[in-house]
Amino acid sequence: MNANASSKVNSFRIIAAAVVLGVLATAFLDIINYLQHVVFNKPLTRYEYIGRWVIYLTDGMFFHQSIKAAEPRAGELLLGWIGHYGIGVAFAGLMLAFTGLKWIQAPSLLPAFIVGLATCSIPFFIMYPGMGYGIAGLSTQAPTMLQSKVLLSHLIFSVGLYLAGRLVEKLLVGKWKGKTVAR
Repeated sequence: MNANASSKVNSFRIIAAAVVLGVLATAFLDIINYLQHVVFNKPLTRYEYIGRWVIYLTDGMFFHQSIKAAEPRAGELLLGWIGHYGIGVAFAGLMLAFTGLKWIQAPSLLPAFIVGLATCSIPFFIMYPGMGYGIAGLSTQAPTMLQSKVLLSHLIFSVGLYLAGRLVEKLLVGKWKGKTVAR
């Protein structure tokens, strides 16, 4: 196989791995969040607000006094869920951009944890200010609770990413043996 074809195969593998890892890690997060809801009566994430914010972004409106008070938009819940899983795939892709496919051959928690921790900056400094919650949720009545929820969710996602990596390692790496797995 020539170098160009090999590069395309590895690019496809990285994208496919990011999709599989991201979807599995996000599903793990959702399962844990639902269990916390059932056991501890923890409120579930309201993905319609994320979808609403994204829809308003397409209209050129980034900042809101309160995304909850903004006029609801058609398709916001579906878009919120799609965005939730898309973000999980992007976070998995971010990790693989630094680790390469070699991480799947021997998954470790540290790269997943670093990505989970680093990506807390997205809700803290982009989403929350745009949704009217202030930087890191400081404009809410309970900023520490909101910050803790983000940190816990990203930690759970990190564990899910690691577990997904272990699953993919068991299912797929044997099929890649003897083939070049590039960074």
